[in-house]
Amino acid sequence: MAWGAPLLALPLMVPGSGIGGFTLLGDASPSRYLDAQGQPVDAQGNPVSVNGSLPNGDSIGQQLLADAGNPDALNGNAGLPSGPLGIPGSALKAYTRAADHLAATQPGCNMHWSLLASIGRIESGHARGGNVDVAGYTRAPILGPVLNGAGPVAAISDTDGGAYDGDTVWDRAVGPMQFIPSTWQGYASDGNGDGDRNPNNIYDATLGAGRYLCSGGLNTADPQQRATAVFRYNHSDSYVRTVLSWAEAYAGGVHPTTDHQGPILAAPQAPSGGGAPGEVPLPSVPPSSDPSAPPSTSNPPSSSNPPSSSIPSTTNPPSSSNPPSSTNPPSSTPPETTTPPETTPPPDCVTPEPGTTPEPPAEGEPPLCEDTSSEAPTTP
Repeated sequence: MAWGAPLLALPLMVPGSGIGGFTLLGDASPSRYLDAQGQPVDAQGNPVSVNGSLPNGDSIGQQLLADAGNPDALNGNAGLPSGPLGIPGSALKAYTRAADHLAATQPGCNMHWSLLASIGRIESGHARGGNVDVAGYTRAPILGPVLNGAGPVAAISDTDGGAYDGDTVWDRAVGPMQFIPSTWQGYASDGNGDGDRNPNNIYDATLGAGRYLCSGGLNTADPQQRATAVFRYNHSDSYVRTVLSWAEAYAGGVHPTTDHQGPILAAPQAPSGGGAPGEVPLPSVPPSSDPSAPPSTSNPPSSSNPPSSSIPSTTNPPSSSNPPSSTNPPSSTPPETTTPPETTPPPDCVTPEPGTTPEPPAEGEPPLCEDTSSEAPTTP
């Protein structure tokens, strides 16, 4: 696969790219969350991923570097679908436009649009299926976990005054490429030429992501340097394998699909102190924390017409107005019960029949009763 010219040539309109230097917004010193190489760190200087997640390893794996130039070795767990691949039109335009700009400003990076597309896919499902307005701004917030240090995320206090993420206590990753506001300060870009640099804009965020990947003088046309660049974006070997595999697939050819047009929603105001971190919300679900299981980029079917198998029909229940004959029970008179015969305990003695000569009782039979009829009554 050739990592040179982009597959689609789209006009580049970035008269004011806004590239270079830091832009201070909320925190008086957001650069304290970037190290000398321009990579994100927490308050203690420990490395974190662009989206604020903690690293899964200190350095990229040697086996991954060995596999970087071999698509067959990379895509074992990428879940690549069969058939043609589609990308929402606005997202595809943003990826190719950013690659064109980087080809002009940082030609040694050799950034291919498909690498940006693969990261956009895994980070936000191409901005929720292209749910952006005509200028590229997301129509609904795309927010990562609250970066309060709970769980698999770093603790990064607010650096943007809540301007991008709605949280004035902690930072959150924002936008189609999931930049932490503090990291965005070092790579803020104006990808659509509107004079604004906003991580919630798909053109701005994509160009900023490209600049981040190209930082450090990396040449992404080299398989190992390309893998290293992606590892700097997210410190996870499985993430890198997935991104490189989908980039290879996208570079083979894609077609633009219709943008998803959801409702326009304002960024929520996070409660003071934030809450427990969760996954970045995705079109079909939520982000598993395992980056090797990226979200589906397909537009979810309308929930107004669920498949008939999901909810049993209740409009035509079995007839209950004509109950079977068992609902008209027979006479309520209970059946006659049989009184068991009265049992008489065995006698203590046997009275002989009058006028007969009794025979002695056999062994085991009761004795003969004494005849008291001839006895005189007792006088009181």
